Amino acid sequence: MTAPVVGVLVAAAPFAAVLGLLALAHWRDRRQHEVQARQIALTEVIHERLGAVAAPVVRRRRGRWHVQLAVPFERPIVVEALLALVRETFAPRDRRSLEIVLTRQPSRPVPKRTADGAAKRGALSWT
Repeated sequence: MTAPVVGVLVAAAPFAAVLGLLALAHWRDRRQHEVQARQIALTEVIHERLGAVAAPVVRRRRGRWHVQLAVPFERPIVVEALLALVRETFAPRDRRSLEIVLTRQPSRPVPKRTADGAAKRGALSWT
C-alpha cells in the first residue's frame, strides 16, 4: 500500500520543484519591479519639483529601503528639499525602514572661455 504513495510522491517531486522555482522567480521579479517603480517615482518627483539636481538610486535590502543620493552639499537648501521629497515619496509605514545615504556630487569642470567670451567646447574623439 505504501508503494503507490511513494510512487506518486516520486513522480510529483519534479513538478513540485519546478513550481517552487517558478514561484521564487516570480517573487524576485515582483521585488525588482517594485524597486524600479520606486526609483522612477522618486526621480520624477525630484526632476518635476527641483529639476535635474540629483539622481537617486533605490534598493531594497533585508526588508529595508535604501536610497542613495549624490547631493550638492554647498547648497543646503537643495539638500533639505531633496530629503523632504524622499520622505514624501515613501509612505509613512515605509519610512520606519528607510535609510538615506547622502554623498557629495562630483564638481563639474568650469568650461574654458575663449577671447570672445563664448564657452569653448572640445570635439569628442573615439580614436
